[in-house]
Amino acid sequence: MALVLERIRIENYKCLVDFDLWLKDTTLLLGANGAGKTAVLDVIYGLRTLLAGESKIADPVTFPSSTLTRWQTHQHQEFRIQARVGGESFSYLLRVEHAADIEASRVATERLVGEDGTVLFDCEMGEVRLFRDDGSAGPVFKTDWGESALARVVPQSANRRLTSFLNAIRNIVICTIRPHEIRSTSSRGMRLLGRFAENFVGWYRNAVLENPGLALSHVEALRLVMDGFDDLRLRQVGAETRELVLRFVHPSGSRDGDGRYELRIDEVSDGQRALVVLYGLLHLGHSGEGVWLFLDEPDNYVALPEIQPWLMALVELCEETPSQAVLCSHHPELIDYLGPNTGQVLRRNASGAATAQPVGKLTTGGLKLSELVARGWDS
Repeated sequence: MALVLERIRIENYKCLVDFDLWLKDTTLLLGANGAGKTAVLDVIYGLRTLLAGESKIADPVTFPSSTLTRWQTHQHQEFRIQARVGGESFSYLLRVEHAADIEASRVATERLVGEDGTVLFDCEMGEVRLFRDDGSAGPVFKTDWGESALARVVPQSANRRLTSFLNAIRNIVICTIRPHEIRSTSSRGMRLLGRFAENFVGWYRNAVLENPGLALSHVEALRLVMDGFDDLRLRQVGAETRELVLRFVHPSGSRDGDGRYELRIDEVSDGQRALVVLYGLLHLGHSGEGVWLFLDEPDNYVALPEIQPWLMALVELCEETPSQAVLCSHHPELIDYLGPNTGQVLRRNASGAATAQPVGKLTTGGLKLSELVARGWDS
């Protein structure tokens, strides 16, 4: 189901005090270190894991009390998403309350509203009210305040609108690739990619199982950017365990005489591991339905001749399929390629709170945007 996150509002989360951000099909977040770019991705990751039913409010990856803005006195946070899913607009609200004296956190309000103003789900202080697609009232019941009650709703024919929203949010990939953390083996397939791509092998295993035909395009793309690369495969090393290996061809031959040799993914360079993940996200994350990527500094570890074709392929994918890509980057290539039309500059104001401003409102004076940023004139 096609998804576009159009707007996100964040209150009282780290430096995002009263933060409002509009997103396009392709958006570049730029700004100085500490301006709040990664914090935005952390919020989206927290919401996705929460709505996937994989975390509770107080878990480190979601919204523990430690994420409250330090100079604010009130103990609640609000997160609002405006999204378009399959042609329908949805508004989602999550309000979290923290009790510092007992170190407890809970969901105070969780609500989903459809395009026509129809309330599809409402949870207030632990009491859930479900609604059917036509707006008529459904069951009322109590729930665990420490997690998303919306994530626990069972898909039925009467709540297809709600289900489409949940499924779309759960398909978002939020990632900062840390090649050294990628584990070489996996005992099972994993539907969700980890925050740092540490479980990429499990994610790859699941993606190839669901869409085996997509693996070929992934390999073909890697052959164009990785010298000597020939193939990628899952090799059995236990009853259920598989390891991801890369096969290379060397012109001078190898032990078996045909020039082919294999390396586990943890035996290749950080840059090669990053390339496997980056192109995997483009080619394995969809089956014609698009991808939804929120990536923090995807240019880390890779050279300019390697990031440029990936970036062009990403933009083409977003233009030709119902995809969305939001990137955080300091790289001149990304800034000049995406920034002028899709950039949002994040900066901290006098109070310390982060704000967002479209790049189009900046005066460049004839300079490249990357040169403007390098000279500090973007502020």
